[in-house]
Amino acid sequence: MSGTGGRAILFNPQVHVRPGDYDELLATTPAAHRRVEEAAEIVGRPLLADLRSDDPDRVNAGASIRPASVAMALGLAEHEARRPEDAAFTAGVSLGQLTAACFAGAMSFRDTVRMAFLMPQIEDRFFPGPDLGTAFAYGVPPDFAVTAPRAAPGGAVLLPCALTADNQVLFTCDPAGFGVLVELAFAAGGLAVRVPYSPPAHCALMGEVEVAFGGEFVHQDPQPDPVVPLVCNVTARPLTTGEQVWEALVAQYTNRVDWIGGLRWMAGVGVTSFEVVGPGHFVQKSLTFTDLSSSSGPEAGVRAGSVAG
Repeated sequence: MSGTGGRAILFNPQVHVRPGDYDELLATTPAAHRRVEEAAEIVGRPLLADLRSDDPDRVNAGASIRPASVAMALGLAEHEARRPEDAAFTAGVSLGQLTAACFAGAMSFRDTVRMAFLMPQIEDRFFPGPDLGTAFAYGVPPDFAVTAPRAAPGGAVLLPCALTADNQVLFTCDPAGFGVLVELAFAAGGLAVRVPYSPPAHCALMGEVEVAFGGEFVHQDPQPDPVVPLVCNVTARPLTTGEQVWEALVAQYTNRVDWIGGLRWMAGVGVTSFEVVGPGHFVQKSLTFTDLSSSSGPEAGVRAGSVAG
């Protein structure tokens, strides 16, 4: 393994954004502002104007917020002088895996933002309506990802698509499935919340999207091997070649994300410091609610740092 043995640098997924959330960040972090400008030129969309809009629909449009989120995160990493050579591993959840792949050197910035721009357009083609989306179950027992789908009635969609913390699971669901999820989470002592502006994700329903994305996206730049291993958010194991990284980015469409598995694997091989690069607080919260002390690493417990919220 290369880099600093005790450190991993992590990137957030796409999150729901309220108008004005990133005004201060863009005003005070020149590298993030510059990266968003570069991304806007690459994809041909006014990303800065979208982020500054008072219209939440415009701010959260997938073809805008995804490339902008990638650009801001990479700009924040530059601002804080984070380099892949300084870490043993990097990783990210969902969209964050794209960002981590770029940070690791396995994809160019141009191809990364192009990829983030294309993905939601393909998803909207196959799932244009609001019926299918995602929902979080919070404060639920560790086996909830297994027991909840079994309780869903026939015809309802309730599929676990990401294990994000010891007591949190993300589901792809339709309205009927969400209704069941609310009841089950409440009965287990937790709660369920729909994720605004979220399409279905990381499950077998995304088969046509995966095929379309894998066939339509064309890299404009080389795909070198990563400078630092990228821990796959599906297999929870390191990816060390450019080909492996690309295959994992495509495959995450139809495979459940095992984020806590990746965290535990890194802790087990000696990572004791997780540094989270914003925007967003998702990964920081997942670390707060995930016990890594039982991992087989040299130390009990993991320190979570934060580059930006």
